[in-house]
Amino acid sequence: MPDLFVESFFLFRPHHRKHALPEWAARVPAIRAMEREPLPLTAPATFITGENGMGKSTLIEAIAVGCGFDLQGGFHGAHGTSPRNTDVGESPFRGVASVTRGRRPLNGYYLRAETHINGHSGRQMSHGESVMHTIGEYFHANGLYILDEPEAGLSVARQMALLAELHALVSHGAQIIVSTHSPILLSLPGAAIWEIIEAGLCSVSLRETTAFRATRDFFDDPHGIAAFVADTMRAEY
Repeated sequence: MPDLFVESFFLFRPHHRKHALPEWAARVPAIRAMEREPLPLTAPATFITGENGMGKSTLIEAIAVGCGFDLQGGFHGAHGTSPRNTDVGESPFRGVASVTRGRRPLNGYYLRAETHINGHSGRQMSHGESVMHTIGEYFHANGLYILDEPEAGLSVARQMALLAELHALVSHGAQIIVSTHSPILLSLPGAAIWEIIEAGLCSVSLRETTAFRATRDFFDDPHGIAAFVADTMRAEY
């Protein structure tokens, strides 16, 4: 196994937690899966995917908090130094979630979808532009980078550019943990992919992911799929 910053993510046993998880968090499929077994993070690139409502962003938040990142996002150890978003509140995973550390000293960046644009330069950029700026400005080879759906707001071409950036980082020694719907990002060579379903987390290949299969099916017959979806929606009105 390569030298990593973190090697697994887990939830403490209930009697070792500082507080109980709120009911909403305990019902999230991704968190229910973590109650049963840890999540291996043994590849330099780990992707978490799945349908809406399965808990991708919730799991990414729990991993980031378990690593010691601020809930707002930003640099590791930089608690309270980023512009604040009072809507974020406190994480229910503080004192509940943790990670098995690797041999490398932990540093890096948590790119949280809701808050990374709060930075001064981000206010003058689109959401997608601010993601690319943050990665280009703050990410380097010696870091752990946790990203929550970074493809949001990016065109297909820019998602390919992001894929290239992430691949270069990993190739030079970085570790990344990413939640995504994007089959483009999921195609990163050598990545471990975990898909969240109601029954738990499954280790899958790119072509087995729902994101890839749905995209493939659409491009195989775009007009047919569009007509089917339109007819289905029409029947519901």
